[in-house]
Amino acid sequence: METVTVVVSEILGFLAIAWVLGFFVAWSIFRPIKLEYKKEIEDSEESIGYLKHVIRNQEREITKLTIELQELSKPQHAAKEFLETQKKKQKKWNSDNRPPRVKNELVKSEDSMLLKEIEATLENIK
Repeated sequence: METVTVVVSEILGFLAIAWVLGFFVAWSIFRPIKLEYKKEIEDSEESIGYLKHVIRNQEREITKLTIELQELSKPQHAAKEFLETQKKKQKKWNSDNRPPRVKNELVKSEDSMLLKEIEATLENIK
């Protein structure tokens, strides 16, 4: 009977040691995988937060553009806006195509000198 208890106790001891070793082996294998998945989950949560922020901004922009479109769809307002934009374009076009004042003054002085020369030559011809 003692031999049976010794054999059973040794088997139980070996099973306990095997279970502990198995636990540590499994822990050492699955721990890096768990950390990798944890990192991926954190990155995914950050990207989801960023995408939510982007979507929120796009919704605000869409709402703003919808309001502007509704305002522009009113005929009186649309005509007023059109005239204002045309005036702005005209002012910009005039300011872009207008030569600088210094050049105008030089051109005027050159023109006046040419006119004087032409008048002088006409007087000499008469």
